[in-house]
Amino acid sequence: MSIQPWITCLQSGILIRHLETHYPEQASKVDLQRVMGAAESFHEIQDARAFLTDTSNWIPHSVFRELVKNCELATGQKDFTYQAALAYYETVKTQSPTLIETIAILLNDVESVFRSVGDWASAYTNYLQLQSFVCPDEAQTLHILSRYLPPVDPGLGNMNLVQGNIEGIAKLDPSVETAACEEAYSQMRLETLVNEFGDAYAITTKNDRITVTRRSTGELVLAGRAITLVPELVPVKEDRTPVPQPRDDQLIARIEPQNRLAVWTVGDTIRAPKDLSSNPESLCTAIRIERGGTLTAGSLSTTIKTGAIYSAPYTHYCLRWTNRPPLANNAAAAAGHSQLLTDRRAFAHRLFAHLKNLQATHRHMLTMFLRNVELAQENIQLKQELSAQQETGGIIGKSAPLQDLLSLIRTIAPSDTTVLVTGETGTGKELAARLIHQLSRRKDRRFVAVNCGALPETLLESELFGHEKGSFTGAIAQKKGKFELAEGGTLFLDEIGDISPAVQVKLLRVLQEREFQRVGGTSDLKANIRLIAATNRDLLAMMEQNQFRQDLFYRLNVIQLYVPALRERPEDIAELTQHFVQRFAEKIGKSIAGLTPDALQLCLAYKWPGNIRELENVMERAVTLAPEGRKWITPDLLPNNLRATTESAPSLDLAELVDRVDWSALLKTLETRGSLTGLLNYLEWTITRRAVAEYGGNKSRAAKILGRTYRWLRKLESEMTEPKSPSNTLDTRK
Repeated sequence: MSIQPWITCLQSGILIRHLETHYPEQASKVDLQRVMGAAESFHEIQDARAFLTDTSNWIPHSVFRELVKNCELATGQKDFTYQAALAYYETVKTQSPTLIETIAILLNDVESVFRSVGDWASAYTNYLQLQSFVCPDEAQTLHILSRYLPPVDPGLGNMNLVQGNIEGIAKLDPSVETAACEEAYSQMRLETLVNEFGDAYAITTKNDRITVTRRSTGELVLAGRAITLVPELVPVKEDRTPVPQPRDDQLIARIEPQNRLAVWTVGDTIRAPKDLSSNPESLCTAIRIERGGTLTAGSLSTTIKTGAIYSAPYTHYCLRWTNRPPLANNAAAAAGHSQLLTDRRAFAHRLFAHLKNLQATHRHMLTMFLRNVELAQENIQLKQELSAQQETGGIIGKSAPLQDLLSLIRTIAPSDTTVLVTGETGTGKELAARLIHQLSRRKDRRFVAVNCGALPETLLESELFGHEKGSFTGAIAQKKGKFELAEGGTLFLDEIGDISPAVQVKLLRVLQEREFQRVGGTSDLKANIRLIAATNRDLLAMMEQNQFRQDLFYRLNVIQLYVPALRERPEDIAELTQHFVQRFAEKIGKSIAGLTPDALQLCLAYKWPGNIRELENVMERAVTLAPEGRKWITPDLLPNNLRATTESAPSLDLAELVDRVDWSALLKTLETRGSLTGLLNYLEWTITRRAVAEYGGNKSRAAKILGRTYRWLRKLESEMTEPKSPSNTLDTRK
């Protein structure tokens, strides 16, 4: 059985308040907003602390696991959850308890309190099962079985929290002087425990022996062996017989005739049997530690004792307690009860107040449920409406260059490979980046875009990496950078060619190490993002002029995606103009069908140096200026530069083109160039110069179109622009 695991914020509140009370300095360093981001959509909650400390709220287990991890790292205490639980129940004795704690105090008996331990589990989580029993020959001893349901893989923090809750609740009984909860064996997997200390340790399994060694030195830290657990029939008190629940799977151990429970215990044989298929329920395997040791990672450490047992089907706790001396019991009981509980009317009022809060919580959850149903329906509708755009991301056109672009995007999108998007201004580089994100595995997380050319160096660094409070003048509070905001998603850096050398160095470190620091910070933060960069500049030329780092270029240029200019895809102009006209006409409230043939012909003849962005602006202008009642966009509504467009020369065969040139002009050129070879070199240079101009000064792109290399083009440029030929200069417009 697998469920969506949730836990009440009563437990997260216990951890946060203990952190703030006993570790105030460290508490300020725990980013609760980032903790909430461990679950989808929870990062949108504005006040994370208020939500996590409200006992009527619930959070996914992934958020709680992240909170435990952050608290342990901040305090350097691996048993933080255990200490937090004990501290919480000490405050309960003097402050207003919750409903469950009120019931525990009212019952005023450890055995009676833990009779309902299964109900506690369902009140705190939807993934934890608890069951208790008492053996008739054991005084002041109680057994508790605990099982986490999949997909929850319990960690040390989970186990310590349950242990602390058991001891803390037992001490709510004023007659109890001491209480200690110990594990007979644990459900936690040894691999899970070792993995909590990062990559410092390696686990090796050979036959039935398990060893844990330190990677750096090969030193043996822990050694264990697979053992067999077999069911043992344990006699239980008659009045402690587990009450059957509505669902059988709420019980961990089954009741047998004559008031006995079948509980797992260590079998006679140490080695696990090789074949369990004959009777899989008659025994199971676990791991017993034969050589204990200590696991460490920074300030965190935990000691694993020899004899400890891990990877069992569930955890078996044994709670033992001692009572206060008989003469002191009455006084202690009187001192332990608050004034609230000595007044029965006030006590009843408290129970009714809890009931009202519970009803309010149910109403709130019902409202959220109904709203979620509405949102789900709206989501289905929107998905249907956007299904046509999901394949193209809003990129319009059917031309061959565009189809090649879309095909390449679909190929690279599923990976996390860094992409460099190149192309002229206004071609739609950001649309291409968004489509990559939309078709990737990160599509459910954020797409964060940064225009690097719009910010000065100091602001850009803070914008990308964030800053700590007081790191510079005006930094009045901690700020998250775009790398943090894009956690798990895609970060798009537009105009990457405009960043300064200092920022280039820091960006290179992020790409290499996948780590960064906030401005003014000292701790490393992980960068779990996919990076897409874009530029309209010629980075190869910038590298040659020492304006762009070579190592950064090759880190960015894993896959280069060229977005064609509009003049390279004239077949798409008609469809684009129709799209923009309809969009702006609908926005303004006009009934315009499209462009007249003459107006469309002008658009087809124009070179569109501003590309799609210019086309969009021209169509918006035309729709805005169109008189009321006009159905078509006519040439007079287009800008003067479009109407002045001259027809391009007709396409000619090269031989025909040469035949049209006056022979005397050819002879003069031959005389000037010295030979036919010189004339051909000059023709080659002229075509190359035209290609560079056509591609906005991007020499790399021009060389590729000509079937040459960038180095070849630079060499040709150097030869043809020497002082002897001052007129032959290369147009390097950007």
